[in-house]
Amino acid sequence: MHTTDKESLMKKLLLASIFASASAFAQNAPTPVSTPEVTTTPVSAPEVTTTPVTAPEVTTTPVANTSRLSLQGSDTLAGFVSDVIVTSGLEDQIVYQGGGSGKGEAAIIAGLQGIAPMSREMKPEALAVAEAAGIVLTKHEIGLDGIGIFVNVKNPQQDITMGAVVKIFTCKVTNWSELGGMDAPIVVYRRDDFSGTTDTFKSLTGVKAFGDCVKVLKETSDIAVATSTEVNAVAYSGLSAGRPEENRAIPLSLTQESKAYLPTPTNIRSFNYPLARRLFVYEAAGTYVQKPAENALLTNILDRSFADPILVDNEFFTID
Repeated sequence: MHTTDKESLMKKLLLASIFASASAFAQNAPTPVSTPEVTTTPVSAPEVTTTPVTAPEVTTTPVANTSRLSLQGSDTLAGFVSDVIVTSGLEDQIVYQGGGSGKGEAAIIAGLQGIAPMSREMKPEALAVAEAAGIVLTKHEIGLDGIGIFVNVKNPQQDITMGAVVKIFTCKVTNWSELGGMDAPIVVYRRDDFSGTTDTFKSLTGVKAFGDCVKVLKETSDIAVATSTEVNAVAYSGLSAGRPEENRAIPLSLTQESKAYLPTPTNIRSFNYPLARRLFVYEAAGTYVQKPAENALLTNILDRSFADPILVDNEFFTID
C-alpha cells in the first residue's frame, strides 16, 4: 500500500473515532435545566401623606409696666393729677392710683413716694413720724375746692343749714319732711375713711362719728352715680361729683337765719361757702431723694401757667 493510501486511511479512522466520542458525550450529557422566568412586580413606595403641622397660635398677654411709679393720694384730685401726668408726657413713668389723702399721707411719711396730692392738711402725728425718719415735708397750696352737699335734681329741697347736715349724717333726721321738704326717707351716703374729703367734712361740720344709716362709697364717681340716680339720696363730695341735669349741690348756710351760699368760685375764694377748702400737694426731701419723674410732675403741678387751666377743667378753683 502506498504511503498516500495509508495516510488517507489513518485520517478516516481518526474522524470516525472523534465522531463516536462526540455521540457518546451527547447521549450522556445532562438535560439542561431551564431557568424559570422571574417576573418582578415593581414595588411602589408607599405614598406618604403629610398633614401640615400648624404652629400653635401664641397669645401674648401684655405685661404691665412695673417700672412706672405708683402714686397714692387724694381721690378728689385724681382727675387733675392724672391730666397733669398725661399733659407732661409722663404716663409711661407715673401712674396715679388716688385712694384717698390718708393713703397718700401714709405713703409719703413711709418714704414710699416723694409727692402726695391731698385735699386736706397733713395731720400733726403724720408730720411727727416723717420728722423722726428724717423726711422733710413741704406743703404747697395748689387750688381751692368746696365740699358739696349733693342731692338729686328732682329733690325740691331749697337749701340746708350746717346744723341740718350734721343731723342727717348722724341719722338724727331721717325724712326730708323734717327739713321742710318732701315726705320721703333720706338715703345718706358718704366717702370712706381714707378720703381727705371725709376728714375735711368732719372737721368743718363737727361730725365726730357717722350714724348707722350712712352708707359708705369708695370714690367720688360713686357719689355722683348715687345722687344722680336716687331721688332721695344725699351725699357730700368734692365738686367734681356734679352731674349737670342729674344732681346738684344744694345751697348751704351756717344757721337758719344766715344766708345760704352755693359753692361758686366767688363764694369759695371768699370762704363764704361754709365747706370751702384748700387743696395741697406735699413734697418730700431730706432722707428721701426725689425720683426724676416725681420732680418733673411736681414742677408742672407748681407751675401755675401749666397747671391752672387743668385745675379749672377739673372743676376746681385757682387760688386767686
